[in-house]
Amino acid sequence: MSQFPECDALVLEGGSLRCAFTAGVLDAFAAVDYRPFNQYIAVSAGSMALTSFLSGQRKHFIELAMKLADDSRFISFRSAFSEEGIMNLSFLAKTVLESAPIDWSVLEQEMMGKSTLIVTTDAEEGTPMYLEPNVKDWMRCVLASSTLPLVTRGRIKVKNQWMFDGGYSDGIPFMKAVELGCKKILVIRTRPSGQHVEQGYLDYIASWMYWWTPKLLRLFEFGFKEYNAQVDLLLTGGNGNSEWEELAPKLPLRSDGYYVTSVDLLSDYHQGLDVGLDWLCKQGLVDKV
Repeated sequence: MSQFPECDALVLEGGSLRCAFTAGVLDAFAAVDYRPFNQYIAVSAGSMALTSFLSGQRKHFIELAMKLADDSRFISFRSAFSEEGIMNLSFLAKTVLESAPIDWSVLEQEMMGKSTLIVTTDAEEGTPMYLEPNVKDWMRCVLASSTLPLVTRGRIKVKNQWMFDGGYSDGIPFMKAVELGCKKILVIRTRPSGQHVEQGYLDYIASWMYWWTPKLLRLFEFGFKEYNAQVDLLLTGGNGNSEWEELAPKLPLRSDGYYVTSVDLLSDYHQGLDVGLDWLCKQGLVDKV
């Protein structure tokens, strides 16, 4: 049996619609009520998947994501240079409020005695910020962690401070869990284990947009190298004081990009379910399936 059945921290990478995989893993956990974690740390869309998990709403994230993926009011490349960008977060928030409301009472009960940090990036300093949301500002923190130049509205103000997607400054924030004293850390990824990334075209565009801001310029030009260093450190499994393990896609996800259909999302969700159930089996928490 693995040594990880009683993890004390759960860390969720972001990745936009790739988090359909994350939702699958979390729904596998929810199916057996596996919730030993005292500390949650989530980035970008990972924080959206986490919200559904904490509110006890299985399939909430994937059903919402599939609905939005097929709606041109949410994803539109013609809107790339508009105020809302390619992905309309205002429409997302409106859809959640009207069609897929969060059960805040369950979430609040689940969070008693526990801590959640949602990672964002300071829009002036380019450094990570770790927001501890309450029910009243939870969704605003989630949206702040998910907003990107061109892709969404670019930045959001929370508590009088401008911020944007936490994936740029701390894409896989498991070392924050180590800093907080967590000893057994489970990390849910949205890329295959060990896979490095290169500077993307959106990074190039953002570098051009923020050329006059040295700190943000450095973030967009070299942030991918910091991410790759986190990927390599994850493979070590621990540092002597803390142990960590990652649950990652076995195959590249079909929802890696913005031309994504509900069929792609469902495929990635099912891969997440399989990975989650396989891991639970290894812990002896469920029978082999």
